[in-house]
Order: sequence, then structure tokens, then C-alpha cells
Amino acid sequence: MVSPFLSKRAPYYKDIPDEKWNNWRWQLSNRINTVEEFERVIPLTDSERKALSATDLFRVDITPYFISLIDPEDPEDPIRKQVVPRSEEMVPFTAMMEDSLAEDRHSPVP
Repeated sequence: MVSPFLSKRAPYYKDIPDEKWNNWRWQLSNRINTVEEFERVIPLTDSERKALSATDLFRVDITPYFISLIDPEDPEDPIRKQVVPRSEEMVPFTAMMEDSLAEDRHSPVP
């Protein structure tokens, strides 16, 4: 008999039964979106903590499954860099403008 696939889980979720863990509704209702919730699962850098505290700039919701894919010991983890904001992202730069691709200027339609 083939054993069911057990997905990797962050240690914080080790006691969650499979029927809950594999339920998409449970995943969505247990999304992580505060600094305190993040720090239960992965250690945050100062930069990440600052960005996550700026709730008016960054809205972050990560399911328990998705955060479990992150290597908690690697601040440069590719998945982590995609979903956990950093304070460097809060700094405006000159290329950040309404039409950053200059599409209006090159549009064939007036």
C-alpha cells in the first residue's frame, strides 16, 4: 500500500492534523499576516520586521503551507524574497512613476 504524501511543515504546525492541513479552507483561514504570526514560524530580519510593520504599504497574507516552504535559516531564500517584504522596498526610486514603461508616449492611440 502506498503511504499518503506528507508535505513539509514548519515546526510550529507539527500538531495540525492532516485533515486540517490538507484543507484549503483551513489554510486560508489561518493565513499569516502580522509580525507576531511571522515570528512564530520564521525568524525575521530587522528589514523584514520594519516592512511588515508598515501595514499601510504592504498587505501580506501567506498560508501555513506556503510559509512552510521557506527555509527559516536563510534570509536569502527565494520563496521568502517573493513573499516577505523588506524595508528596502519602501524607498521610492526615480523609475517608480505612473507610466514607468512609457506606454503613453508610445501608444498609437491618442
